[in-house]
Amino acid sequence: MAVARPAAAAITKLSHAPLVPKSDSRKQPLRFVSADLVPVGRSLREVELPLLNVEFCGESMPLEQADVLSRWQHVFTLFRSHSASIGDLRQRADAFFPLIDSTLAAYDIPADFKYIPLAESGLKARAVSPKGAGGYWQLMPGTARDLGLKVGGRRDERFNTQKATIAACQYLRRLYDLFGSWSLVAAAYNVGPGYVKKQLARQAKCTYYQMKLPRETRYYLFRVLLYKELLSRPDDYSSFLGVSPLTAAKLF
Repeated sequence: MAVARPAAAAITKLSHAPLVPKSDSRKQPLRFVSADLVPVGRSLREVELPLLNVEFCGESMPLEQADVLSRWQHVFTLFRSHSASIGDLRQRADAFFPLIDSTLAAYDIPADFKYIPLAESGLKARAVSPKGAGGYWQLMPGTARDLGLKVGGRRDERFNTQKATIAACQYLRRLYDLFGSWSLVAAAYNVGPGYVKKQLARQAKCTYYQMKLPRETRYYLFRVLLYKELLSRPDDYSSFLGVSPLTAAKLF
C-alpha cells in the first residue's frame, strides 16, 4: 500500500520500455529476437509472448493500445530471468490464498485482489519496506491504525494475517466507494487516493490505463496481473519463459 509512501516494498526496478506499434497487435504474438532473451539451452529463434485476454476484476487489459502492450511486454521480459523462482512463490500462494479467500468474499472484494500481496510483499509475512510498510498487505503504520490495527511496541497487527486482511479489505471497499473502478482502486492502493483524485479532476472519466501516474504505479497493475497469469495458466506462457509445458506442470 502506497498511502503516505512513494514506493511499495520489493518493487522491481523498471527500465524504459520502447513503445510497440499498434498494427494488429491483438492478432499477432509479440516477438523478440535478441540473443540475451533466449533461454539457456535453446537455439536463437523468435520467442513469442502470447497475447491472451487478460482481465482484472472483469475489466480487460486494452492490449490494442500501444502503450499498454509495451508495459505488458516489459514486465514479462523483466520476469523471465526470475522464472525459476515462481515455483517457490506458487507454494507460498497455495498456502496463503485459502487464508484470505473467505475474507475477500465477505467484504465483496473481487478474487483478483488476492494477487496484490504478491506484488506488495512477495508473500513474505514479515516484509517491511524502507518506508515502514509492513506485512503481506504492506500497510503503513498510520493507515493501519486508522483501520483499527494496533501498531507499536511489541505488538504489530499488520503481521497478523487475518486482522491485516480484514483491514486491507475495509480499505479497498472504501476506495471502491470513492472511485467505482477496481483498477483505479489498485492504483490508489499503490500511490494513494489523493493522487488518483487529483488526476481524475484533471482527466475526467479516464481509466487506469490512460491516467498519468508515477512510473511505479503505471506498472503496478501489470505486475499484479503478471502474477495472476503465471499462477492461473502457466502452460500458456511456458514457451516464452523458456520451460517446456511438462516442466511448467512440475514447477507450478
